[in-house]
Amino acid sequence: MYFYMKRFFIACLCLLVIAGLTVYYLYKSPALDISSEQYVKLGDKDNLETLSSKLESECGLKYPFIFKAIARKMNLERWMKRGRFTVKPGMTMVDVVRVFRAGKMQTVNLVLRPNATLEAFAEKCGEKLEPDAQDYMFLLNDSAFLDSMGFSRETVYALLLPDTYNVFWHTQADELLQRLFKEYQKYWNEDRTAKAESRGLSPIQVSILASIVDKETNKVDEMPLVAGLYLNRLKTGMLLQADPTVIYALNKTGIHDVHRVRFKDLGINSPYNTYLHKGLPPGPLCVPSKQAIEAVLNAGEHNYIYMCAREDFSGYHNFTSDYDEHCLNAKRFKAELDRREIK
Repeated sequence: MYFYMKRFFIACLCLLVIAGLTVYYLYKSPALDISSEQYVKLGDKDNLETLSSKLESECGLKYPFIFKAIARKMNLERWMKRGRFTVKPGMTMVDVVRVFRAGKMQTVNLVLRPNATLEAFAEKCGEKLEPDAQDYMFLLNDSAFLDSMGFSRETVYALLLPDTYNVFWHTQADELLQRLFKEYQKYWNEDRTAKAESRGLSPIQVSILASIVDKETNKVDEMPLVAGLYLNRLKTGMLLQADPTVIYALNKTGIHDVHRVRFKDLGINSPYNTYLHKGLPPGPLCVPSKQAIEAVLNAGEHNYIYMCAREDFSGYHNFTSDYDEHCLNAKRFKAELDRREIK
């Protein structure tokens, strides 16, 4: 009798130890061998087995068989979703399962900067989000897709408003561009649209002119003056004669790293060459900044039609409505270029 009681006691003790260890691994012991936050990406074809393998290889998952047993008990596979998820040091088995069961996907702050090219935008998206850069470039050159939103391959830069956009990692290229279109529609409210119309411009034309302003000056306080100057030229029927449009035209032909316009460049045969063609070019030269857009909408009222970089190289310009004065300004600037031996 004593012998059986002893065996029963030992069996109960073993069960208690097993239960204690189970509770420990479930609720106390860190499930992952990581020292900082890690991302785990799940696709449409992932299941419990592939998730366990990813956690084991990428995050040092301990005791995968325990993880899978807990996951099945918590019915994880029914709730698994595609996306990018975050796991942290110190998480227990239950904590890890809950991350994927709750579908708490990691979002990404996508920063769209002014003056960016389409290629730079696509590369940034490809780095931050699931689709490749080629997926974005395909849509940015897809006439039918762009036309559905009122843009073309030439005007698509106007769609891309600089800002920080919080999006899910698995957001597809078409979904992101549709999101940006909604933000574009919000930005171009009745007030801004009315201001554009008062200047004889559409929102896209405002973006085109804003991109020229961005290329002419990085001084925000000077942008309204520059915008006003080009608006004056448009009103009087003058050629815009904006050097950035010639640089853009040159770079589109495959001549890269062109930063300064020379006299021989002014004859380039391109609709973007505003030394040859009146009015605005076919589309923006880059992603226009919101500061430049606002500068066009709230341009300074003046009669300036000429500007030349200041000879002090401050980044600012000398403005005038008199051609002879403009020539003197240009002469001083060229003299300073020669003095500094800048070619």
